[in-house]
Parts: sequence; C-alpha cells; structure tokens
Amino acid sequence: MANNDICVSVDRISKKFSRSLKRSFVYGARDVGAAIIGRAGKNVLRPSEFWAVRDVSLELHRGKSIGIVGLNGSGKTTLLRMISGIIRPTLGKIHVDGRIAPMLALGAGFKPVLSGRQNIFLNLSLLGVSEKGIRDQFDSIVDFAELHESIDAPLGTYSSGMRGRLGFACAVHTSPQILVVDEVLSVGDARFRTKCRNKINDLRRDGTSLLLVSHSSILVETLSDECIYMRRGKSVMQGGPREVLKAYDEDGLKRVEETNALSSSKLAERALTHDQVLGISSVRIHAGDGADTGFWMSGRPGQLAVAFQCATALEDISVNLMIIDMTHHQGETVQFMMSSRDIGWLRIKPGSGEIDLQLPHVGLRPGTYRIKLSVSQSDMHDILDVVDDVRLVVRDAGGVANCQYYQPRSWEVTGGEVTRLDKQSDHSTFDEFEDV
Repeated sequence: MANNDICVSVDRISKKFSRSLKRSFVYGARDVGAAIIGRAGKNVLRPSEFWAVRDVSLELHRGKSIGIVGLNGSGKTTLLRMISGIIRPTLGKIHVDGRIAPMLALGAGFKPVLSGRQNIFLNLSLLGVSEKGIRDQFDSIVDFAELHESIDAPLGTYSSGMRGRLGFACAVHTSPQILVVDEVLSVGDARFRTKCRNKINDLRRDGTSLLLVSHSSILVETLSDECIYMRRGKSVMQGGPREVLKAYDEDGLKRVEETNALSSSKLAERALTHDQVLGISSVRIHAGDGADTGFWMSGRPGQLAVAFQCATALEDISVNLMIIDMTHHQGETVQFMMSSRDIGWLRIKPGSGEIDLQLPHVGLRPGTYRIKLSVSQSDMHDILDVVDDVRLVVRDAGGVANCQYYQPRSWEVTGGEVTRLDKQSDHSTFDEFEDV
C-alpha cells in the first residue's frame, strides 16, 4: 500500500554511462532493440561502460529535507537528474508524487536571443505553469531577481550572475511541492545568496520537501533533516546530518575549493542598511591579551570579537563561524562553530552589542586561514548578515604539534542573553558561558 506521506520514493536505482561517445550511440541502439524483444541485459557492463549510480534507495517525506554529500563524481547530480525526470535509470524504480522544481543548472533552458521577460514565460511554461499563473507571478519574479531595469533586454546581454538570479527566481515561483537543489545557492553576491537561502526556508515552512546536494557541510547540516553520503555511485551511509557529515569528514574528503582572495582581518565599520534588522559592524581578532593583533598563536589563547548593530529586539539568534584553511589543505573547512549549539540561542537587545568567542587554546596549525562569519535566526538559520572575507594568520608559538583537533571554547555576549538551548547539543563539553 502506498504511503501518502512519501513524496519521493527511490527503489534500488542504478545508472550506467559509456566513456566513449561512439559506443554510447551503438549501445543505445542495441538497448532499444533488446527492449523491444524483451532481452535487455541492463545489469551487465560492456566495454567503456561504468556505473555512475549503483543500487541507491531513499524515501523523502512531505515537508522534510534530505542532504546528499560526496566528492565530485560520486553520482550526486546523476541521482538528482533521475529523480527530476531528466534522465531515466538503467535499473530500479522512482516514484514522485507532487510538483517538482529542479534547480540543477539555473537558466539552462533560457534563450539568449529572447528578453528576460520572454524567457520567464518560456521557462515557466516548460515547468507546467499556466499563462495566467505566469502573469500573476511575473512582478514577484522580477522583484526577487532584481532585474527591473534589464527585464526587456536580450538575455545574451546578462551577466552569469543575472542569469542565475533569474533562473532561481523562476524555479521558486512555481509553487513547488518538491525542490531539488544542486549547488545553486552560490548564485549572486553574499546578500542575494542569503535571500535565496531564506526563500528556501519560507518554502519549507509552507510544506515544500527538499533534496539538496552541496559541498558545504554547513548548508547540509542546517538545511537537512536526514543526510546521505555517496561514494563512487553508492550510498555508503544514511542518517542524521551530524553523524553522516562526521563520517564524510573522517574519510578525508575535501570540500569545494574556496577563492584565495583574502582581505584584512579587521573590517571597516559597517552601518545597517534600511532593510536590515541586525548587521555585523566589525570583526576583530585578538591574540588573547586584548590587543587587536589580527593573528592567533598556536597553543595560546585567542579571541574573536564580533560587534553588531540591532534595530529591534530579536529572539533565537546564533553566531556561526567557519574557519577555512588556505595554506595546508586549500579551501578545506577545518572548524565550524555555532553559538546556538555551544551555549544556546540568544536574545539580542536593540542598539549596539558585542559577542566574543574565547579560545583558551588555539589548536590550528600555523598558516593562513579565511573566516566566514554569519548571524542567523531560528532553527532554520535564516541569515541576517554575513561576512565571508576575514583573514586570519596563525603563528607558531613553539611546541605545538601540526595537527587538527577539537577546540575548547567559550562565548561571551554583551547586550544579549541566552534564551534556550539547542536540544541536540552536549553542553557539558563546553566551557561555562558568561552573560555580561
């Protein structure tokens, strides 16, 4: 009997491809003929063939989300393309119950000679939206994509970022019941990426189910209820995001390379924009003695001071920190810290405030790192502000082993207080939180 709570059911699907273009045409013709006479040998690999996906099963429940992680070439995108109906599996069955919005290659079906306006009608028509539905959504799509001045210009004059913004806006305005996302949350600048992230959270609150592929373990952990780890086309682990991501990291899998561009470790003072309720005004790095040094010392205390401006009282706030190694394993995230996980959720008062991250012992090896810092709200981590270009230098204090290990830490908050704890956190492992 079918389970009405399941919107996507994948039953032991496999997909094989040929590395030879010529042979792929020959094999395709043979497979059509074999299927007609009922003698298809789909389970056998022929010369130059390989399994891109092998014997994968999953169930996505309504209103839930599944994140999929793995190295490039592990079969993640092929799996999503089969679920979206773009390609057919070689073996196995897929059942999808609901309107699906695949965000695999934003704007892939756009026509450069047509205007942005014409491409909206073309794209949404292909996604099954009626002409009336398109007209009803048109202004909202243009507003979201921020293309008011360019909407009647040929798409060929758009930058890649503009095309990506238009593609994302079209996809999320189809009233999808199932959203299939493959590495598209990097479209546009940091502000627009935040807008995309929060839009997905809005859809999830309305009951949309989510299948997410990303190299970012942070995105997968914060956006997923369940996680699948794929390796060489096979699902090697399924379970909670933290457990699966831990196994993924322990296997030594490298994350997507980040840009090498680094900026100063001290930000110029930033002011709130008119549409912000909270903004990061400065980030300062101290070597444990309060001096604004811009560097840490391995094995010695370290501090990160985050000053902010808040327009109104806010509940359920978290400060999130990624440290990315730019020297030894270029682009690899080596530490991820969240105040909500460590000490609990914060209540922030209007006005100026500061949140300090205290590290009793810096465990990072000497080198250059990049810090990405964000302030988010609620369990779905709606992003309120983000800074992703802070440079950190770690110097050698002597006698520190060159290894990466868990970092003890504590948090201090000025102008706020802890209001609730993350139920998944083990607070016994952290230093005492001081509310100033």
